[in-house]
Amino acid sequence: MTEPIQEEFIDDAKGLAELVAHLREEGQFAFDTEFVSEDTFEPILCLIQVATRKRLAIVDPLAIRDIGPFWQAVIDPTIEVVMHAAGEDLRICRFQTGFLPARVVDVQIAAGLVGMGYPLSLGNLLGQVLHVSVTGGETRTDWRRRPLSEAQIQYALDDVRHLLRVVDTLKAGLQKLGRTEWAEAEYADFIEVIRRRDDDERWRKLSGLHQLSRRGLEAARLLYEWRSEEARRSNRPMRQVMRDDLLTAIAKRQPSSRRDLEALRDYNRPHLLAKSQEVVEVIQAAQATPAESLPEAPERFDEGPGLSMVVSLLAATLARCCAEHKVATGLVGSAADLKELIRWSLDGSLGLPRPVLADGWRDQVCGQTLLEVLAGRTSLRVVDPLAEVPVALEKRSEG
Repeated sequence: MTEPIQEEFIDDAKGLAELVAHLREEGQFAFDTEFVSEDTFEPILCLIQVATRKRLAIVDPLAIRDIGPFWQAVIDPTIEVVMHAAGEDLRICRFQTGFLPARVVDVQIAAGLVGMGYPLSLGNLLGQVLHVSVTGGETRTDWRRRPLSEAQIQYALDDVRHLLRVVDTLKAGLQKLGRTEWAEAEYADFIEVIRRRDDDERWRKLSGLHQLSRRGLEAARLLYEWRSEEARRSNRPMRQVMRDDLLTAIAKRQPSSRRDLEALRDYNRPHLLAKSQEVVEVIQAAQATPAESLPEAPERFDEGPGLSMVVSLLAATLARCCAEHKVATGLVGSAADLKELIRWSLDGSLGLPRPVLADGWRDQVCGQTLLEVLAGRTSLRVVDPLAEVPVALEKRSEG
């Protein structure tokens, strides 16, 4: 009979140091966090849940002044960190340390690579892999409040309680399918996506940029930088400082005076009116930028009236390929990825980076077939409209 796993609540530096020593000794642990992000620039970290083969622990970062030793274990390349849907938790890690971990295993990604759905909630994943269920009921908890109830503690621990058992099963499935290298590549790409999402080009994600001139783009870039700094200084979410659509509208109009700026619809908010002069100075800085230093306009792909039909055809092809290879379609690619592939194919692959669907393990699963369909060398045929996979792929005969 296996001994019951020890559960503990750690709220002092001594307990944290002892836990971190245990994590380093184990060389592998699962973790998750509870945080509140609605009212501040940087999320307020409220709980850290940790699981090893021997222990379950909750760390209280509101009680411990310095949790740096824990984050140092997270980013230690000699330790494997197991997580589920790790994106936001890893962004908190980067907020805290400036770094992202080197060895992350995300069980949501692993599940997609062994033919389960993607993305799967933790509850669905535990049900499919281990046939266990976890209780809900605390999703609306304000994790900043103390003391925590026993129900809240158990709910939080359930986020990590079974993850190491899950990862063992999924790793075995990956190895059986010969996809361990696929998974390692996907974990690394996942970390890189998080890193790029927080880089200096974040402003290019603003909607409506295609309507702006190059000088308007410079105004948007500088306004984004100003908004980020103001949000950081006041510890408020960026959307509360200035909404994206208002930022883009200001960049498009480029008001030359406070009166012109304040005439914009939705600018009549007290916190914005107090910053009018600063915003005008940002616009003036954009107008003074030399022409040769202005941002380049994003390239726009003329989709044409028939593109949606081609994307639908390729989406069916993608689904057929994923079913054949037993990998989740949602993990492999999206409609945006299919459009990127079409553009790359039409441009003769010159001057553009290789699209994600034609690179790495995705090229093996679907990239080559999608390009064959685009070139007319492979066709799609309905074989059974009621079947789970209703279509088949056929090579077209020459001549």
